[in-house]
Amino acid sequence: MDSTNGKPKILFVDDEASILKGFKLNFGRIFDLHTSVSGRDALQIADEQGPFEVIVSDFSMPLMNGAEFLERIREQDREVVTILLTGQADFSDVCAAVEKGGIFRLLAKPCHPDVLKKNIEQALEQHRLIRTEKELLEQTLGATLNVLSSLLSATKPKIYRRAQRVEELTKQTVRQMKLPGGWRAGVAAKFSYLGFLTIPDEFQEKAHFGQKLPKSIQAIVDDLPSFVGSLLKDIPRMKKVSEIVMKIGEDYPRSTDPVCETRELASIIHLCRYYDALDESGVPKSEIFDKLRREQDKYPDGSLDALASTLELDGGLGESTTIDVTKLKVGNRMLEDLKLMDGSLFAPAGSKISPVLLKTIENYTESNNDAFLQQQIEVLL
Repeated sequence: MDSTNGKPKILFVDDEASILKGFKLNFGRIFDLHTSVSGRDALQIADEQGPFEVIVSDFSMPLMNGAEFLERIREQDREVVTILLTGQADFSDVCAAVEKGGIFRLLAKPCHPDVLKKNIEQALEQHRLIRTEKELLEQTLGATLNVLSSLLSATKPKIYRRAQRVEELTKQTVRQMKLPGGWRAGVAAKFSYLGFLTIPDEFQEKAHFGQKLPKSIQAIVDDLPSFVGSLLKDIPRMKKVSEIVMKIGEDYPRSTDPVCETRELASIIHLCRYYDALDESGVPKSEIFDKLRREQDKYPDGSLDALASTLELDGGLGESTTIDVTKLKVGNRMLEDLKLMDGSLFAPAGSKISPVLLKTIENYTESNNDAFLQQQIEVLL
């Protein structure tokens, strides 16, 4: 339950004060009850005091009818369960609105309190099912993505580290801009790098730094966002992530139309990837931002300032120390490269120790204690 008093959180909307008074008398002790006299006021209440588990609204209200109100509510909260009350005269007008607005129940008005209470209890059960399914999907999805990330970190540490950096830059930039969808943007940023695994090693670095490639390889690189997006779209709850990935690299549209969240987040990822590539190639930060400001029309308004602010905040987090490689723990972040005796890179500086990476390190050290170039490594705890 979202209510602080442990009661289910319900919002009633009706333009007749006497009916709202009746709601309070019948249900005030059972539910954490909130009321509103109009759809417009109710939208503000939902924004400031929500989320609500169930919303009950009358259909016939001035300025914004109940069906329009509930449709707007569902746009900002996909979990809320809605009930629409309507008089017999309005019944034919609301049938299409029920399906369009995702309304759970349509009840005739006047509605007996016992009937309304029973339907609200069923709506609350529906809300619990929605929440349970969401939590299960998120846990399953999170575990799946963590496994994929860990495998990527163990097999392609340099690419994984880039993906990890850009993921953090993206999430913090989105947070600075106070935009929704930060989680989706972070996942899209990380997994947009999967496409680099499909091109030969000799071209991966050139593609990352935007260097000239043979036409056939450049065509493949240009198609990577669509390819990766197609891989992600069938994973539960990843459709929007897939749409974001497919838009990465496209110029941000400048128009008077409402801002498209997908394009906005994709453009922010593109900005963070571009910044990271310039930074990794050794370009001074001042020069990077001079270059980016000359091209700022390619990105959403405020994104460049948000990125700069993010970079100023990023630092001084945690405490560094030097420990034995065998003492590494999940969550430690390496501040120097970890290499094998032959000089090949095992994991780059900045890598965060994941369960798979830790297990790989343990396997190497157990099979050959002299496998690592250094026995100690500097980490951020």
